[in-house]
Amino acid sequence: MIEPKVHIIYKNQSKIRRGRGFSRGELEATGLSVKETLWMGLPVDTLRQSVREENIESLRMIMEQIENVTEPVEETPRPAKETKSKATKKETPKKEKAKPAPKKEGVPLEEIAGVGPKTAERLREAGYSSAEDIAGADVDALSEIKGISKKSAAELIENAKGL
Repeated sequence: MIEPKVHIIYKNQSKIRRGRGFSRGELEATGLSVKETLWMGLPVDTLRQSVREENIESLRMIMEQIENVTEPVEETPRPAKETKSKATKKETPKKEKAKPAPKKEGVPLEEIAGVGPKTAERLREAGYSSAEDIAGADVDALSEIKGISKKSAAELIENAKGL
């Protein structure tokens, strides 16, 4: 990209450095507005008031390049997006929650000493719904439930029999 140049005085010597943008005077000399220049992607320094002939020439070269390139661009049509209908969507089977076994008349599981809410839930999932079921259960069958060891299963059975 062509960058604007600025004439500076540094330690009593005249130097040329890279500028921050084209000045308004340079833009007016080429017939451009600030908005047009910014739209083209060229930098504009609105605070700078100097006008350099080199910058005006570079702007004219840019304008010539733009005029030469302004050929009509053919637009390729994009394929239309396919809308999915409800019939084409795969229906995922919803998992039904296991219904807890109907409670039998008797002492609830939470009444047994050593049975908290999580243990009671695990026991219900395994098919035990009351203290009478636990009292008649086998130690090995209860110890197969996650979170219950053989020792705690024996204690649960003794506590259930005590109720």
